[in-house]
Amino acid sequence: MAGMVNPSETYTAWSIGEGAHEVTGLKPMLNPEEQVALLKAKGVSFERCGEEQAADALARRGTFVHLASCRRLFQKHASGDDRGKYVRLDFADLLALDALDDELRKAFLAVSQDVERLAKTSMVTRASRLDDEDGYGIVADFMRAQQRRYRSYIERDLSSRMSAGIVGDVYTGRIIGHYRDAMPVWAFLEVVTFGTALAFCLFCSERWDDAVMREEHYILKGVKAVRNCCSHGSCIVNGMDGSNECDYALSSLVYDWLAEKGVGNSKTRRAKLRNRRMQQLLETLVMFDRLGGPALCPRSTALLEGLRASLLGTCESYGVQNGFVSYLRFLANLIDKALG
Repeated sequence: MAGMVNPSETYTAWSIGEGAHEVTGLKPMLNPEEQVALLKAKGVSFERCGEEQAADALARRGTFVHLASCRRLFQKHASGDDRGKYVRLDFADLLALDALDDELRKAFLAVSQDVERLAKTSMVTRASRLDDEDGYGIVADFMRAQQRRYRSYIERDLSSRMSAGIVGDVYTGRIIGHYRDAMPVWAFLEVVTFGTALAFCLFCSERWDDAVMREEHYILKGVKAVRNCCSHGSCIVNGMDGSNECDYALSSLVYDWLAEKGVGNSKTRRAKLRNRRMQQLLETLVMFDRLGGPALCPRSTALLEGLRASLLGTCESYGVQNGFVSYLRFLANLIDKALG
């Protein structure tokens, strides 16, 4: 949210690793009205959203970093007097994409939370149906199998939350306290974090010699990343371009799902699935479908249906000249396939 660099100004800043230190050549902080002026200088227009309305949005709706983040998705003039300035980008477009991003986060937060709950339920149900599992030994063996540092982390976390009073966890503290002396799998998975549940899933895949479960564990890591992003209000749409490409190889279960749903190995699919954000959204949809989410979770299903309509509506508004549109259309198609 900064303007031009002032090379003579010295700031006391904080950095990861170095802590507080003196720095020169940093960008100054701008107030909302100055942020509007900065955007105007970069070619953003304020015809469909006036400057006063824009300044109010930047002051109360979201920070400059958040609301203006999608500007990078729009084209810039390559030459002429307007070289480097945005092409036909109005602040109203940034607000529209922010609203879409908010809808996307709400839908995928609900879906990822459902996936976490369904995955935990699946593990408890499977353990209950195995003659050689009593529900207690599996937790004891899991904890023994963890490295000392991680085991201590889990124990500290549960101990700190054990009370149902103000100093503890008013939501799950009573469960933790009730089972503190003998923690069964059905209580353990109810109170541990998603990350610990993933470690438990990997442990169970090895304990039960289940290669598919092991692959699902890796897919669930992507679901956890989406859950965290949505919970923290991070932007998603601003990464719907080629700048987030990676070499991460998706699980064969994901590719099998795509083949089942008729999403062929096309040039478009290959291009879109080099984007790590798209990969993780896909992993979330795959696990939602594999765990029966569309039938078991009507609220999340309805949110996805609404999101799909909004994605397609945005595509119609911006046309093919903006590259991010093809990513949004691809995501809408994946949602359609997940909902069957």
